[in-house]
Amino acid sequence: MCDNSSFGSTVKFGHNIKTLFRWTGSTYRLVWKEFIIYTMAYIGLSIVYDFALDDEGKKGFEDISAYCSKYTSSLPIILLLGFFTSTSMQRWFSLVHSMPGTTRVIASFVMSIKEGQPEGYQIVEQYSRWIVLGWALTFRLICKPLKRVFPTLVSLENAGLLLPHERLQLESELASNHPIVVVQWNLALLKRCNRQGLFMDFSDYQRNQDNLMTFKKSCGDTIKFAAKNIPFALIQAVTITVYSYGLASLMARQLTDEHTPTSFTIRYFPVLNAFQYFLYYLWLQFGRLAAYPFSDDENDIDIKRLLQAHVDDAVRWQSLYSSPGLTEQIVSHSLNNSSHEWMNLACPKAQRGLISEPLANGNNQESALM
Repeated sequence: MCDNSSFGSTVKFGHNIKTLFRWTGSTYRLVWKEFIIYTMAYIGLSIVYDFALDDEGKKGFEDISAYCSKYTSSLPIILLLGFFTSTSMQRWFSLVHSMPGTTRVIASFVMSIKEGQPEGYQIVEQYSRWIVLGWALTFRLICKPLKRVFPTLVSLENAGLLLPHERLQLESELASNHPIVVVQWNLALLKRCNRQGLFMDFSDYQRNQDNLMTFKKSCGDTIKFAAKNIPFALIQAVTITVYSYGLASLMARQLTDEHTPTSFTIRYFPVLNAFQYFLYYLWLQFGRLAAYPFSDDENDIDIKRLLQAHVDDAVRWQSLYSSPGLTEQIVSHSLNNSSHEWMNLACPKAQRGLISEPLANGNNQESALM
């Protein structure tokens, strides 16, 4: 048997290197402008100290530098950043966990409707469209990029998600109540299906009603988490603290003797000071991104792409009712032509030979004893 541990380590190392130098969505993209400004300011202060100040001016510059060094060491920046980032990430995880999905509620309804009903496909299509419409109306309240795509209810009507008479009813309601109104439409549709006996089992009505109310709760939780944002005063306090540390670190540089080997590097290349400051700055940026994950940044949640994915899934689930023949043909063909080769993945041929050899030796020994 060959040892694949070295090969796996090499692949993992190559993947880590590729991730380290990735630009899209990276930390370098978040700080490159600020890093250039910081470096230019640092070099400018070094030039002023070396060439523009006399001995008395240098003495005052060194006093200010010593004061800034003492100031940076006394800032509670780690405590503030840790509290802010942990709060933002907890809120981000809660928000992502509460985001509603459309697959379960649509698939459950499609699979519970009897086949061959005169209005079956229209009912399935109507139910699926209202679920997607409720999802879009929910995130239209909290997501600015989606709000720009659908600025009015007329834009939703032009996209086919809304009918004219439905738009008139929604316009008479508050925007915050639009998802609830759409859920009420689906509840009325479930009630009609139950009254007409369109469900395959008597428990389908209650199960679809539970799924729909779970969907409603997820929409409400998403709006609640997005509306109750992190207090602006906390974000402002952390931002002021980080920027104050950055300004003070420009002056709190280590002034060494001119004849030391590292004097030129320390004077004109802010390696250590910039590294420490931009770690704090990245920490602040991560907290900001987590505080509002529905913006246009590439690190945010792409709600427009998610909406398109939910529309595609809804159309795919509708096909189980509109054209079930193709799916049933695939299932029947697979049953009649089943393959067992996939079980070789659990025990490849090379290993099967190694396993069969001890078994064969054991059988030979037993036959010799007999």
